[in-house]
Amino acid sequence: MKRKLSAIECMIDGNIVYMVRLEGSFQEDRLRSALSRVQRKHPALRMLIRKERDGLYYEEGCAPDVPLRIVPRMAEDDYQRESYAELRKVFVEDQPLLRAVWLQSEFESDLLLVTSHRICDGMSMLTIVREVLRALHSDEELVPYEPISAKVMIGDYQPQHPWKRKLAASLLNGALRLIPGSSSTSENNEYTLEWSVGSSLTEALKLRCKAEGVSVHAALVVALDRSLFKILGKKKLPGWIESPMDARRGRLAALKSDMLFFGGGSLKMRTGQALEEGFWARGRAVNEAIRRMVDQEMLDIPGRYYFNELLRPVSNGRIQTMVRLGDALHVNGSWNRLALSNLGNVVVNDSDAPFRLKDLRLYVHSFNFRLLGLVAYALNGEMRFYYVGDEKCLSRAQANALKQEFMALLQHQVEPLHDDAKDFPLVAAAVAQ
Repeated sequence: MKRKLSAIECMIDGNIVYMVRLEGSFQEDRLRSALSRVQRKHPALRMLIRKERDGLYYEEGCAPDVPLRIVPRMAEDDYQRESYAELRKVFVEDQPLLRAVWLQSEFESDLLLVTSHRICDGMSMLTIVREVLRALHSDEELVPYEPISAKVMIGDYQPQHPWKRKLAASLLNGALRLIPGSSSTSENNEYTLEWSVGSSLTEALKLRCKAEGVSVHAALVVALDRSLFKILGKKKLPGWIESPMDARRGRLAALKSDMLFFGGGSLKMRTGQALEEGFWARGRAVNEAIRRMVDQEMLDIPGRYYFNELLRPVSNGRIQTMVRLGDALHVNGSWNRLALSNLGNVVVNDSDAPFRLKDLRLYVHSFNFRLLGLVAYALNGEMRFYYVGDEKCLSRAQANALKQEFMALLQHQVEPLHDDAKDFPLVAAAVAQ
């Protein structure tokens, strides 16, 4: 069975790498078996991408086994070299959309799981990581399921005025066809920053957020917004901070089985707003705005899929022209927005596993549009941050200054004022550690 890639799937061409560092040992045949069982469960991992005259197609249920490359682990940072290489390696037509690299040593190993962003987002990849690690030591059955499609997401939705949607899509398709195609590829040279805040500050931030009635994500949005404004000023400020919404967390019944299908919407917060307002007052306003946006996005998802199905895929040459236009207009950083993705508290290991998870890191690369984003997650009680951007979005100096300002602002907000210390004794103790 074949299905043509949608316009959105053609545009979001990129790779995601997750690295998990494991202390302990396992056998090669056990790893191959684990990869095979996870592949058999998920329809997206059994697909191939085929190029035909009228575009790209998924061919379902025909992929060979997940490729596994085994490399001796000679140094602690070997994973960086291998991750960089895997990020830029295109998934070719005859290979499944998941591959693995095992950096092997006697007592400690790094396992890289690599997939295409067309079928997985960061949260989806956590599902794959969890299941591969579980299958490494458990014979628990992984039950295959039928793939979810856009038609399932649309359901019985019908717009009030279908002709308006069709007219809008037709006009957009026509405008995109007028864009001349470029014969040359614009290279995306992303650079990354990785840092953690330590368990004390992590706990202090959680406690202060709880005391203020603000989610950690809302606090991160406010801190990022104000840090961006201070470093870039009003004229160079991205227009939006956009966060993907995970609709799978008990919200969309259609996604209960397919945990790789990332069918959620996104939460958009305009930057540079209410800068004179107190941090936590603004945090409560953002927290409430996020609640409203989640409810609205859940209502809008079927309509968005309905409209997206009316769009025609854009050729790679036209996408490259759009990238160059963004460069010229200085809106190339994710098209004038910064993506803030919060994976939450990441728990991927089992207590009865014969190995221990020591570290988890993720990396992304786009073959098309330039990336500008920040990923936050907590691992083993410690909040981590991963920034990825292109020099054409933010310079390295600007990104480092943003990191310093962002962290200084968070640090300041969990340090209670003397007058408030009696109200936040647990926060004060955590900061003092």
